[in-house]
Amino acid sequence: MGKTEKCILCLLCLTALLLFSSYLPLASANTECPCGDLDDCVEWVSAGSVSVQWGQVQTVEVNGEYYTFRADDFDKGLSAALISIERDGVVRKEFLFLNDDSQLDWDHEVKVELTNISVDSYKTPSANLNLFSRGRPELEININASSETVDGVNVTSKQYAPGEEKTVNVEVTNNGNAWIENVMLKVDVAGMRVRSKEGFEYRDGSLKKNVGCLEANESIKMNFTVVAPEWDGKTSPYDIYYNISAITTGYDIKDDVYEFNGSLNLSCTDPGLKVTLELVNSEINMSSWYVKQLDKSTSSSSSLDYEIRGADEYSLLRTRIYNMGLYAIDDMDIQFVTIPDDLAISEIYESGDYSTMDTDGQYYLGQKLVPISPDKYTFDKVVVTTNFFGENFSWMSDSVNTTTVHGPHIVVDKNLTRYDSKYTVTLDLSNDGDRAAWIKLNDTIPDDVNYVSGSLEKSLEGSDLPLSEWDLNIKVVNGTQFVSVEGVLLPPGSTLSMSYEFSAEDLPDLPAAICEFKSLWGYKGEVQSSFYVSGAEVKQYWKPLNGGWISNPDDAVEIASIAVQEINLSENTDNELYSVDDELPDTSDVVLEVEQESSPSFLSKILSPITSIFDKAQQFVSNTFGGLLGGISSVLGMVENSAVDAVENYLYAVVIGIALVVFLVVYTLISK
Repeated sequence: MGKTEKCILCLLCLTALLLFSSYLPLASANTECPCGDLDDCVEWVSAGSVSVQWGQVQTVEVNGEYYTFRADDFDKGLSAALISIERDGVVRKEFLFLNDDSQLDWDHEVKVELTNISVDSYKTPSANLNLFSRGRPELEININASSETVDGVNVTSKQYAPGEEKTVNVEVTNNGNAWIENVMLKVDVAGMRVRSKEGFEYRDGSLKKNVGCLEANESIKMNFTVVAPEWDGKTSPYDIYYNISAITTGYDIKDDVYEFNGSLNLSCTDPGLKVTLELVNSEINMSSWYVKQLDKSTSSSSSLDYEIRGADEYSLLRTRIYNMGLYAIDDMDIQFVTIPDDLAISEIYESGDYSTMDTDGQYYLGQKLVPISPDKYTFDKVVVTTNFFGENFSWMSDSVNTTTVHGPHIVVDKNLTRYDSKYTVTLDLSNDGDRAAWIKLNDTIPDDVNYVSGSLEKSLEGSDLPLSEWDLNIKVVNGTQFVSVEGVLLPPGSTLSMSYEFSAEDLPDLPAAICEFKSLWGYKGEVQSSFYVSGAEVKQYWKPLNGGWISNPDDAVEIASIAVQEINLSENTDNELYSVDDELPDTSDVVLEVEQESSPSFLSKILSPITSIFDKAQQFVSNTFGGLLGGISSVLGMVENSAVDAVENYLYAVVIGIALVVFLVVYTLISK
């Protein structure tokens, strides 16, 4: 055989030896305990004591075995005793001395030591014996795992995250009274993939390690890293758990085999959602806006079939739902916030799909809210519920949100009472809001009824507001009488009333009373009362998204005829308020505008001359300077509006100042 062949043969033998050795039991250079002699190295543990009188017997249980002791004889000096020990029918006798040779053991399981010889009053001796049993090892296996945060989810030491690492710590402690050697630790990782062995040997799906010798009260710590399989998306995570179990075997001083075990069960984490509700602009003012209807073909499932324009102030309600767990969630049931009837949804912003939410999914719903009526509105919590593989879960947003809408809330009630063929109409105005408003009330008395002259003025006598302040105007056109009251400031919480009488042979038809109002920040609008058809009240409701003031004929209530006294049978109902914009960019828009009518009121007597002066000044500038100074005309118009607003707020000094400035401007232009 050549040299090359010998080298190849040696390499093959070495390889075979290495492969064979990998299947041999794990061994360590220090797997056995240093002291293994039964005569010298047994670790004895106290098992109590017994006193045996001469001629008497005592039976004691030690480590599950029963031993019977008898003192058969004593020497004259009472320094030695003949002790008999019986177990399972086998008897041993031996002299024990106090000074020397005071001990005997039974098969290295029980040791007896003579400690004293005493006598009683009758001079009867007794042998006092201390008993010892052989100590035994007892291993405790403690398995625990690391805690970690995976994608924001807190995974505890008893949970796992699919596809993520988990460090497992194993501690073996000898809590017994004697050493144990050749301790073999075997850990079953329950099908998890081993990422790091850390001194273990991985074989046949298990980690193995020879711990060696463990003295009494000694412990050893080890760890390894595993990875849980990915979730298949179909199996219930609650049916997927990993039971990591460990078994240790070892030998004591008499080569008796001991086996101990421990385990750790890793379960899944629960699904988790984060639900938030945010309200932007929790305090706003009423503003004038109008509605434009859109073609339904241009709207999607999440959009609206109308558009609100001109709303200067609004609140934004934001609902967010995040999947904070490690599992996708299907079939979620969301209880969104209920939007109050007096808040209109101007725009909707939606992102995501809450019906199926992936592990990193999120859903967003933004709702732009425009007030129809001033009030304080409350939004409850958003609640999300789901059944996740048979387990019910519920999440909700943190807190309740409120928004306050400031503005006047004008209510007009028109009540009709009857006494035979005579009728009384009562008009009640109230401001239920928190801001003042200037009002102008208009009502119409049809020509087919007989108005009682002076009844309206009479109803105002003795009222909180003097008759002179009402700026009352009554005019007749073709038999129809038009009643108007303007220039009255209605503060928050205040009410005003007026009434008039008429007679009619038939049940009358009465139109609705209309109240125009104007408040700060350019907010203005129109409120209508109920109207009457053949004496029956038809209530009206402000529904701007449905076209404005609407009535439901089913709500008509017949007016009752009474014979003794007048009783108001109608119900006072607050009409929902709304305001509209002044300018209409599109004639197709659904718009309800407020038009002010001139009347010879106290304020109008002041406003009329000033308005006339500005009109003449504008006309003169336009005729004289033409297009070169066309912008001056618009400036004068703006100044006029400022002057009118100032008069309405009784800013007389400002009016005079503005008038002087305008006069100087006009005079300067003419002089040039």
